[in-house]
Amino acid sequence: MPKGDKHTLQETRKQQLRRAREERQERMLYLALGAVALVILIVFGLGYLSANFGGLQTLLAVQFNSPIATVNDKPISIRDYQTQLRYSAVTLNGQLQQIIAQLQQIGSDPTLDFIKSSYEQQYEQAAFQLVGLPNSLMNTMIEDELARQEAARRNITVLADEVDQEIEQYVGYLRPTPSPTAGPSPTPTRTGTPTRTPTVTRTFTPSPAPTGTITPTTPTPTATIGPTETPLPTPTLMVYETYLTEKKKLFETITKQTQVSEPDLRKMIETSILRQKLQKVLADEMPKTAEQVQARHILVSTYDDAVKVEERLSKGEDFGKVAQDVSQDPGSKDSGGDLGWFPRGAMIKEFEDTAFALQVNQISQPITTTYGLHIIQVTAHEQNRELESSALTRVQSTALTNWLKTAASDPNNKIERFYKPEYVPAEVKKIIAQLQASATPTAR
Repeated sequence: MPKGDKHTLQETRKQQLRRAREERQERMLYLALGAVALVILIVFGLGYLSANFGGLQTLLAVQFNSPIATVNDKPISIRDYQTQLRYSAVTLNGQLQQIIAQLQQIGSDPTLDFIKSSYEQQYEQAAFQLVGLPNSLMNTMIEDELARQEAARRNITVLADEVDQEIEQYVGYLRPTPSPTAGPSPTPTRTGTPTRTPTVTRTFTPSPAPTGTITPTTPTPTATIGPTETPLPTPTLMVYETYLTEKKKLFETITKQTQVSEPDLRKMIETSILRQKLQKVLADEMPKTAEQVQARHILVSTYDDAVKVEERLSKGEDFGKVAQDVSQDPGSKDSGGDLGWFPRGAMIKEFEDTAFALQVNQISQPITTTYGLHIIQVTAHEQNRELESSALTRVQSTALTNWLKTAASDPNNKIERFYKPEYVPAEVKKIIAQLQASATPTAR
C-alpha cells in the first residue's frame, strides 16, 4: 500500500445508533420551533384583527345587530333590513322576469296591443319599485314598527295559529271542517276559502292617489257565478301530510332563492296580519259623517272649448244640457255632469279645492287637472252629512295609510334613520344594476 493512503474509518454499530438518535432529536427540535412560530403568528394575527376591527364577533354584531333606524328607541336591525330587502328584491325581480316572458309571447301582434300596453305599465311600476327599494323598504319597516307599537297599545296581537292559516291558504291546504254540534241549532262551521294569492310577501299599503276618473269610484261588485249545466268536478283536498311536505318544499325554495329563513318569513307574515288588524280597527273608528258637497261638472280638453262652454252658460243655457252635449267625462255626461255627494279626499286636489270653496249654485272658472279642464257647479253643501256606503268604504280603506302618515310626522314619535348605501347586500345591488343596464321590454 503506497505511503500516504489512509484507511477509511468504519463506524461501529454503536456510533450509527447514536448518530441516528441525534438526527431524530434535531428534526423534532425543528418541528417544535416551527409550531411555536406558527402559534406566535396566530396570536399576533388575532391581536391585529382585534386591534383594527374590534374582533370578529364585534364586527358581525356591528354588521347585523346595529340599527338602521330606531322608532321611539326601538331599533330596527341591519340584519332584519337586509333579510327583507333580499326577499323583496328577488320577488320583484321574479315579477319582472314573468312580465318579460309574457311580452315575448305577445310579440308584435297588433291585436294584442292593449294587453301589451298593460304589461309594459306593470313592468315600469315594478322596475320603479325595485330601483327605489333600498330606501322605500326602510321607510316601510319604520311604518311597521309604528303599527306594531300602536297595536301593542290597543292589545292587538297575532297568534302563531293565524300565521299557520295564512301559510296553509297559500299552499292550498284546507283544514278539516269540524263536525256540527248536536242540538236543535247546529254550530256554524268555519270552512276555509282557498286562495292562491301569496301572503308571504310583505303587504304595502299604497298612498292615496287620484282615481282614473273624476267620477267618485264605487266598489266593484263581486261576480256571482251563475248556474251551469255541467257541475264542476270537486277538487281533491290536500291531506295534512302532503301539506307538510309542500310547505317544507316551499320554504326550502324561498330560502335557497332569497336566503330568508322560515322564522324570518313567519315574522313578515305576522307583521302583515298585524297591519290588517290595525287597519280594521282604525276603519271601524272612522266617523260615519263628514263635510260633503254635491257637484256637477263639464270636462273638456282645450281652453277654447272651455270658453265656449262659459259663453253658453252665460247666455242662460242649462248646465246639465251643456254637459250632455260637450262633456268628455263618460261617467257623468249622461246625467248632466252630476257627480253626486262626495267628501274631501275623493277627488284630485285641484278639483276638490275648487268644489269645496264654491258657494251653492256658483259656477267656477275653468280648472285645469291631469284630465283636462273642468267647469264646476256646486248644487249643495253640508258640514255633517252621512257618508254613502261607497264613500265610507273608500274613506275606511285609507284609514291605516292616513294614520301612518300622521304618526310618521308626529313630533311625539322619535324616529331616527341611519341608512347607508353599504348596508345594501351585494346581491341586491347586482339585481338593481342589471335592471338599470338592461333594455326596456319593448326593445327586447
